[in-house]
Amino acid sequence: MINTYQTSMPPPPIPPRLGSVMSAPGPGHSKPLLRFLIGMIVLQMVLLLGGFAYLYHTDNKYHKDLDSKYLDDMIILKRLEECEKDIQSVLDCKKLVEKYKSILAKVGRAAKITGDGPSYGAMARMIVKQPVSGTPPTKYLEWNIGHSVRKNVQYYMSSWLKVLQPGDYNIYSQVAFSKWHPKTPLASRVKLRKGETGEEKDLMTAYCSLGDQDHTDVCTAFQGGVFSLEPDDQLSVWVTDPSLVNYEEGTTTFGLYKL
Repeated sequence: MINTYQTSMPPPPIPPRLGSVMSAPGPGHSKPLLRFLIGMIVLQMVLLLGGFAYLYHTDNKYHKDLDSKYLDDMIILKRLEECEKDIQSVLDCKKLVEKYKSILAKVGRAAKITGDGPSYGAMARMIVKQPVSGTPPTKYLEWNIGHSVRKNVQYYMSSWLKVLQPGDYNIYSQVAFSKWHPKTPLASRVKLRKGETGEEKDLMTAYCSLGDQDHTDVCTAFQGGVFSLEPDDQLSVWVTDPSLVNYEEGTTTFGLYKL
């Protein structure tokens, strides 16, 4: 028997499988979560911008402080150039030199703190030069600048060494005499003066003796010690008579090095 029953009603829906249907959250549940996420993003942006602003302000302040601290030092160095051109008065130049010494002291302390002391050291080992006949007589030994060794130490008038850095120095001299003097002891003295026109004073003195003129031996006057020196201090070696000195290589030397 054929069923010819017809109806206009739609067929019933297929029942869903178990666990395949999840209840979607209502619109009221998503608003707090969205607000929380937006708040976190805004907070991170504020912190990021604040960090950049702080770093910029700190770096700018550091450079301003650095410029203000060393601006005076740069002005002093510039005015020293004017002293060389005789634009400044003598009194002003003396004050500038004192301030320049203070700058050098700062540099020395900074070198010790940063560990750059050895590279900033000073030393000199001078080789004696035999006097040329016909030159004006002098009792100060002259040095062969071309064969001597110097680091951060200048020379003046072939006989004097000029200190550039303040500090403690080990100073030594060795003078060999091969001839005797009938009236005066054979002596060598390390002289110290403040600048080119400063008063000279004996820093060290050493003697040696050959006996009499029949002796043909060589005697050596050696001296050494540690002394505190300032920039522009000058050192030289004075002897009884340069014509009595032995000028063989290695017999007569003079030197210093910064501790």
